Amino acid sequence: MRKKISLIFLFIVTTSVMTPLVSAHELIPKEAIEYIKEHPNATVEEIQQFMEEKAPGYSKKFKDKQDAVAVITNQESSFFDTIKDFFVLGIKHILEGIDHVLFLVALLLSFVSLREIIKLTGAFTIAHTITLLLAGASVLTVSTKIVEPLIAFSIAYVAITTVFLKNTLALGKSKYKLATVFFFGLFHGLGFAGILQEIQIPKDRFFSSLISFNLGIEVGQIVIIAAAFPVIYFLRKKIWYGTFIKVVAAIISMIAIFWGFERILS
Repeated sequence: MRKKISLIFLFIVTTSVMTPLVSAHELIPKEAIEYIKEHPNATVEEIQQFMEEKAPGYSKKFKDKQDAVAVITNQESSFFDTIKDFFVLGIKHILEGIDHVLFLVALLLSFVSLREIIKLTGAFTIAHTITLLLAGASVLTVSTKIVEPLIAFSIAYVAITTVFLKNTLALGKSKYKLATVFFFGLFHGLGFAGILQEIQIPKDRFFSSLISFNLGIEVGQIVIIAAAFPVIYFLRKKIWYGTFIKVVAAIISMIAIFWGFERILS
């Protein structure tokens, strides 16, 4: 059984690492729209230079000025190109977002069972999917001054309760932990949606782009769990593991609390 689990996770990690990822900013930033409006006489070379700074690699898609203007202002790119770009953006966004990575790692530190991990990560997934879609569609708007500190403090809370307070009567209950992970997942979804505010999303492919972005986040989440789970699973019976996860949880908590206050004061 152990060998099967490790082989499954090894396969996921290997295929994920071997899959080439293009730049997370291969999508058109909103600044490009403003640039075209403010510089109607710009040459294709000038447009390419501007785009190369804002979205490396994207300028190579332009054949001439007419093509560049059409793509930037009208998003005249193929349906599958758009889906792929948003999917890759979702993967890179969660893998490069250290706060989201630490939240998942903190959740896994005190191993209970594979079933428990699936339940917790499932609650997190459902929660952040709801708010990501609502925020992406501009139905729900919450200030980053609230969202970002809460994301940071959620990491510290999960690290502390998972490792140091796991045996307390209230916090030790599976339903309580499931509810708190779901609650924090709502704010992580708002955090995921933040990057979409910087990108020009095609109006005729709005929801397909959002769904692709969210699917990319789920794949990135699987990669994180696939990388962390085998290590935690096979080390959990070591004599020193209890001390080790306390040290890790303490470090994660201190970093997260620092981030929280830094984000409040910034």
